[in-house]
Amino acid sequence: MAMTYTGTNGLFTRLGALVYFMDAVRTHQTNLKALFANVQGEYSAADRYMIDQLSGNLEARIAETGGVLNDVRSAAEKTIIEMCFAEAATSTTNAMRAKQLQDALLWLIRQMDADAATVNGTTVTKSALSVGASNNGNGTFAYLFEAPNILLGSTADWPNIRTELLEARCVQDAQDGSISSGNEIFEIRGQPSYNGLDYRFPAGSGTLMRLTSICANIDNGVRGQNVLTNSDLEDWTSNTPDQFTVSTGTAGTEFAPDATTWYRGAKCLKANVSATKFKIIQQLGSGSGSLGKVTPDRPYLLSFAAKKDAGATGTIRVSLMDSGGSVIDSGNFALSQSVAALSTSWAIAKATLRTPRVLPTSVYLAIETTTAIGTAACYIDEVCLGEMMPIAAGGPAVAICAGSSDWFVDDNARYSFTNNAEGLFCTAFDRLFDMYNKGLSLPQNYAGGETISDALIA
Repeated sequence: MAMTYTGTNGLFTRLGALVYFMDAVRTHQTNLKALFANVQGEYSAADRYMIDQLSGNLEARIAETGGVLNDVRSAAEKTIIEMCFAEAATSTTNAMRAKQLQDALLWLIRQMDADAATVNGTTVTKSALSVGASNNGNGTFAYLFEAPNILLGSTADWPNIRTELLEARCVQDAQDGSISSGNEIFEIRGQPSYNGLDYRFPAGSGTLMRLTSICANIDNGVRGQNVLTNSDLEDWTSNTPDQFTVSTGTAGTEFAPDATTWYRGAKCLKANVSATKFKIIQQLGSGSGSLGKVTPDRPYLLSFAAKKDAGATGTIRVSLMDSGGSVIDSGNFALSQSVAALSTSWAIAKATLRTPRVLPTSVYLAIETTTAIGTAACYIDEVCLGEMMPIAAGGPAVAICAGSSDWFVDDNARYSFTNNAEGLFCTAFDRLFDMYNKGLSLPQNYAGGETISDALIA
């Protein structure tokens, strides 16, 4: 047998009716606020004591009206559990262990993937980065809301990210000596959140978490810190940065240490004008390189600082490679920078990337020129690779990157995220089953032509 998604006795036909019922109740709750505003308008400020009881109890009465939504949720859960369990009993490829909601949702997602069944996709966008006008630090606030590869291969981005302002604010700096420079502590705050059945849902994420600024002065750091070693390029032997080996090019010719300009510390790598490209590598998870490692299917911030002398050309690339010199994740885990596009002042180049589901046995960080440097020199400093921290299982991952000037307490930066809530089934599943905090998503179609129409919500 195959799961019946639509039509007579179809899973989404039944769920569509329940969601329609739920939405009607929510509309009624919202209307009660508007109706009360109409009543309130008939009373002067001096006479409003006459409706104090109505006014004081309104929110509680609205919540009581929504009590039926718990019954809708219960019915929806039981529908999914029973229908999926019945189908799983006859499946030869997709097992369901027990009559539990989590098992049923996982089974349904896998089965929809197998059947190429999709719902209408929901799109999340973000604003430009906004920073505090009086900030001392000049690093950056990075985000990634790409969904993981495991299980959710048909979902491009997390679809249930909340519409909200997400702010990072420094709460501890290095001025008192209790933490090291470049590793300032930030608090990440979202906006108020509400239960899925609350008429104000989805609102914000309610996020409150702390993370440390990623800086290359940390070697082989723990999760959330720089996993590389000597990637601040401070320590050199025979014109080669310690813990790196030369793959192509000649140390002292194509590249060399430079102590006349730098982004942080007292040295950087100078890429000289040469007809020959160079590549230096550092093996991860190795005593000869860095003991730090990357983890499969996780979000990472990859960044470096760069500048050029006037007129310089070429291309710089920082990437993760396998032992054969191929960039991992089918060539995607790389950050390339046109030298011609650089300024004569330092700037951070960054990329937010996800490691592939399967990592090669040996992984290397590579700093190279993919187009040789021409006309004038360029400079590279502060290479960082650190895992980003998700604010929720199905929320964006975030990271703070140190700049040339340290962050001070109350320095801040923020993004505004907007969820267009276009996918009605997607939104309804989050409301009923808390997909956001479970880190789950139905397979989605973003271009139209989904197999399960939102019109079933009727």
